[in-house]
Amino acid sequence: MLGPDSLLHFPMVLVVVAVIVLAALAHGTMGFGFPIISTPIVAMMTDIKTAILVTLFPNIVVNLVSVLRGGNWRQSIGKYWPVALYVLIGTIIGTRALIVFHPEPLKLLLAIMLLVYLRQASFRELDWSWLKRYKRGSALLFGSVAGFLAGTVNVTVPPLIIYFMALGLEPIAMTQTLNLCFLVGKVTQALTLGISGSIGGSTLIASAPLTLVAVVALFLGMRIQRGVQPQAYRKLLNRVLSVMALILVLQVGWYYLSSILP
Repeated sequence: MLGPDSLLHFPMVLVVVAVIVLAALAHGTMGFGFPIISTPIVAMMTDIKTAILVTLFPNIVVNLVSVLRGGNWRQSIGKYWPVALYVLIGTIIGTRALIVFHPEPLKLLLAIMLLVYLRQASFRELDWSWLKRYKRGSALLFGSVAGFLAGTVNVTVPPLIIYFMALGLEPIAMTQTLNLCFLVGKVTQALTLGISGSIGGSTLIASAPLTLVAVVALFLGMRIQRGVQPQAYRKLLNRVLSVMALILVLQVGWYYLSSILP
């Protein structure tokens, strides 16, 4: 497995740029998806912490642009902002766990979250009527869990998309609220890592120019959004995520197997 310093070498820079472009295009096309695509791919080459650091600045800017897009904030952010507050709390806890935990279990957790995302249709068939009966409690539960996942593995989509779909949010409102939660999670994560002194300066600085690449690809994705068939695109994305989840599981399995073999 490659270390963080290897990402500063020219061949790896090209690979990371390609990953950023792919993730930002997907985000611009669907309205979300940057972290769930970029983090697993970079993590397969390095580790979770390095993947989060490399994509930190691009993530923040991509989410900020997505929050500002679409208007009609009163129906989305104005109504569901408490979820973002719970995401903030969960992210602080999750980022502390990122600092303390061994990277391999976190990589396995990332793989599990990818599988949960892929199986979200099955979760929709469950009875979620209690969410509307216990609005504050359900917002706290799903928001804090999403925040913990944001802090540890950089993926908040699975619990939040299940939660907001169960509430019946309109697509634009859900996209804006999701991106607000993503933005709050990333900023909180960056501040927590900075305060703890856990941010690798060279890797973080080297990743800053990737932000411009991400923004250009994001707007390109927004422009081609109308010409893309959503079902075909999601089918392709799901296949890619399935492969990534499998690779992550195999990497974790090989790590622990090699540690016990003579």
